[in-house]
Amino acid sequence: MHSFVEKTSAEQGFGASWRQEVVPVLAHHEARQRRRIMLASLITGIAAGVGGVILLQQAQIVSLGLLVTPLNQILVLVLAGLVVIMTWMALPPISGAVAGPVRRAVELHFANLLTPTDNAGFAEVILQDLVTDSVLADQNYTRTAAYAGTYDDCRIWMIEAVTGQRTSHDHHSADLLVFRVSLPFPLPGETRADSHTDRLLSMAAGQNGIAGYQADHDEFNDIFTIATTDTGAAAQLFTSGFAETLLRVQEHLASPLMRRSGVQPRLAMQATRGNLVIVVDRRANGAPGILATDAEQVARSLIVQFATLPALVDCLQGPAGTSPVFVAPASRQAPRNVMSV
Repeated sequence: MHSFVEKTSAEQGFGASWRQEVVPVLAHHEARQRRRIMLASLITGIAAGVGGVILLQQAQIVSLGLLVTPLNQILVLVLAGLVVIMTWMALPPISGAVAGPVRRAVELHFANLLTPTDNAGFAEVILQDLVTDSVLADQNYTRTAAYAGTYDDCRIWMIEAVTGQRTSHDHHSADLLVFRVSLPFPLPGETRADSHTDRLLSMAAGQNGIAGYQADHDEFNDIFTIATTDTGAAAQLFTSGFAETLLRVQEHLASPLMRRSGVQPRLAMQATRGNLVIVVDRRANGAPGILATDAEQVARSLIVQFATLPALVDCLQGPAGTSPVFVAPASRQAPRNVMSV
């Protein structure tokens, strides 16, 4: 019951964390729902019985005393109907019940890779650097969570944040995802890519030494614009595997289909000063807590989020045929870096 089917390499072994953290909550939720349904059904049966008795009164089979008059019968039927409607309306599950357990299960699954960090100062520095470099708009950002770790000798960070003065304790409502990887090789100058072309062109306008660049990947060039101060560095960075991995990150974490409140999700990338930074601006706008029925879908999305960092390292560090952690097991011998979720 409530088993989690592991479909990708990143999900391998997640079933144990799912059973430990999420299944007990789902089981409790279902038991509670069954009790509520039984109560609603009982109330509905009583209301139906009252209606049946009134019909018998109208057929002069039984005598109801006070319910002899049609007006009293109508009032009782209306009251019974309202009670039934209100009872069934109270049945939808309460949101947020499984958000915490799903997050804990994913954190447990990736505990050897990424762990929560209280180094709020460094996270704030990263966010401020992105503002200074015009990767992020100049406004206040509040860190809601940060994770740090090491993968294949590369230092990795993941930061979740909300924009403006809004505060939130719900991880699912983070506006920004920031992924930071220390580059495994020296990369001169600065290279950027952005799914919002106008934003990147505005930054580059009037700055000498910045040139456009086309990756050897048509689909990537249709979605992203690249600007660089060193075309050789851009060629070294934007291999077909790297471009493919960014496309899969965009598909799962910043797809245009995820638009909320009229804000188009955005994915931006900056490689400079020995680090690669990926920004996913998804503007969740205080999305409500998830429902129990959404638990599996949210878990898979979080697994993609946590697996993005090792996937980036894989395509930067490994040979062209290296398969990243989120390739489906049946496709691990594929000759290119892809995320299959």
